Amino acid sequence: MKISLKNRERIANEIVNGAVLIHGNNTVYRNNDVAYPFRQDSNFHYLTEWPEPDAHAVIVVKDSKPELYLFVQDRNLEMETWEGKRIGQEGAVEIYNAKASFSNTEYPKKLTELLEGIENIYCDYSNIKFQQYDQKALSFAVPYDQRGLEFSKATLHALSPILSELRLIKDTKELNLLSKACEITVEGHKVAMKIAKAGMYEYQVAAEMEKTFFDLGAERLGYPSIVASGDNACILHYSTNREIIPENSLLLIDAAGEYGMYSSDVTRTFPVNGKFSPEQKDVYIEVLKTQNLGIENVTTKNTMRDIHQITVRSISESLVNLGLVPMGVDETTSMMHYFEYFMHGTGHWLGLDVHDAGSTEKDEEPRKLEPGMVTTIEPGIYIRPNKPVIEFPLLERDPVKIRDRRKEIGMEEATKLEQEEIKNAKTVKHEVPKNLLGIGVRIEDDIVCTKKEPINLTKGVPTSVDEIEAICS
Repeated sequence: MKISLKNRERIANEIVNGAVLIHGNNTVYRNNDVAYPFRQDSNFHYLTEWPEPDAHAVIVVKDSKPELYLFVQDRNLEMETWEGKRIGQEGAVEIYNAKASFSNTEYPKKLTELLEGIENIYCDYSNIKFQQYDQKALSFAVPYDQRGLEFSKATLHALSPILSELRLIKDTKELNLLSKACEITVEGHKVAMKIAKAGMYEYQVAAEMEKTFFDLGAERLGYPSIVASGDNACILHYSTNREIIPENSLLLIDAAGEYGMYSSDVTRTFPVNGKFSPEQKDVYIEVLKTQNLGIENVTTKNTMRDIHQITVRSISESLVNLGLVPMGVDETTSMMHYFEYFMHGTGHWLGLDVHDAGSTEKDEEPRKLEPGMVTTIEPGIYIRPNKPVIEFPLLERDPVKIRDRRKEIGMEEATKLEQEEIKNAKTVKHEVPKNLLGIGVRIEDDIVCTKKEPINLTKGVPTSVDEIEAICS
């Protein structure tokens, strides 16, 4: 429980004096009395490491020193016979370092006592539990109308921005957990490369890979596995995994195990018959070139926007080389023609969540990477089989301005304007090379920014053509 103890100290240093209110997840039922597997809320875990459902926490901070008060399920022998052992209030104090612990039913009442005299209260407004518990309880604990007496001096603050900043930088213990998740994931992907064959169902490959994750200690999957063969590789979030793998096809697998609540995130694309066709190899080499370039640039000199712009430029060059666009590199980039084939970001933060907390901006400017930040690097090229001819608009487009406009006027209105602009622009038709239709390639690794060179936590999964063909044969 030392990680959460350290995290409470970190947040206490930020707020100095005040209180933090935070809530765990509930059990969610799939149907009747069948529950989904429980996973704790990531922020709640970050500050408490408490593993059971239906819990609340108050962290009282005085002079930068935190005291944890936990509200947890009562011990109940009858319920424990059905659902398993509960840690209880004694365990919350003895094992999880709580100053005191109470029944979760006492939260509204005890909150009034714990917040007495506290002037700064930090809440997670985005959590449904805020409306369910805190709003009502705070009306008693921090009254806004004291019937003619002095108004409360307490101020409510948003908790999420502080936690997001803290979670963005991983300490050594967090990186160790993340590294273990990556080690497990590496082995699972290698198994998939070895056993995948044409004629198997995609889910059969997923089963062998996921068995490896669990055999090596993963508590759960980081996210639903994507095992996409043939044309399915052009569907970004394909997770049906129910089709038979075609002969001579590529298999794109985006899957990871979770360890100690930290998730890896890895994608590999490989030939199921053990050897890339010339066309598959051409596309794969271009994506690998871009990925290597992106990884090299995970340094303190760059922002995530810098890295994306570098990879976009590289992918644009690749699209020209492959004959997938009608114009040169400059036009492919400035007119966003690359977006027909590479329609997602280059990477995202990684940690307790696969798309982890933290902004890529600070003070409304792109933020430089810092040691301890962990990001994926995952370029791709997806040549959709249902678009043999593409009509490209001859229109200069700036993704930063597009994003800013969406912020200013809202997504719906902004996209209407974008569609209207594209509709009114001149276009050029381009026929996609037939032998490339249906090829989808993505390569993804998990990269730690350091003071020196970036560290690739998932380099153990082969990426070079020779290595892949060797392990797949």
